[in-house]
Amino acid sequence: MNDNGDVERIVIDPFSPTDLDAIMEMEVASFPVPWTRRSYEDVISLDNVSTWVARIGDEIVGYMLTQYVADEMELHTFAVKSSMRRRGVGARLIQNMISDAGHLGLRNIYLLVRPNNIAARTLYEKTGFQLVGIRKHYYQDNGEDALVMRLELDG
Repeated sequence: MNDNGDVERIVIDPFSPTDLDAIMEMEVASFPVPWTRRSYEDVISLDNVSTWVARIGDEIVGYMLTQYVADEMELHTFAVKSSMRRRGVGARLIQNMISDAGHLGLRNIYLLVRPNNIAARTLYEKTGFQLVGIRKHYYQDNGEDALVMRLELDG
């Protein structure tokens, strides 16, 4: 299967409780300090939280959880199945997030990223996010700083 075929087959859907097992599998595989199942269960039903999954056929290949307050959105967690990275899944989820924020009338989207996560930083920069700050010693596993990035939306 080629990259173009993958992109055309990606469908972004709202989260369903039956998706949580697949999300947890990707979460644990993707992050040194993953969210717990309980963390997801606690926040996923909040009115100001949006959770999206990317599917190709019946397979969940990525997910994203955002939260918005006032005129801002924050990307809390986002991952793509390792075998599906660099095939447009992440870009589709980011575009969906931007569209969602626009429909909600939000002005800014914020996210945190590790400085050494070049693939994620490149994706964010390609979609217009800019570095606006640093949170010192943010990550629990190694005390690494977090880069704060922001996308300003029209509106």
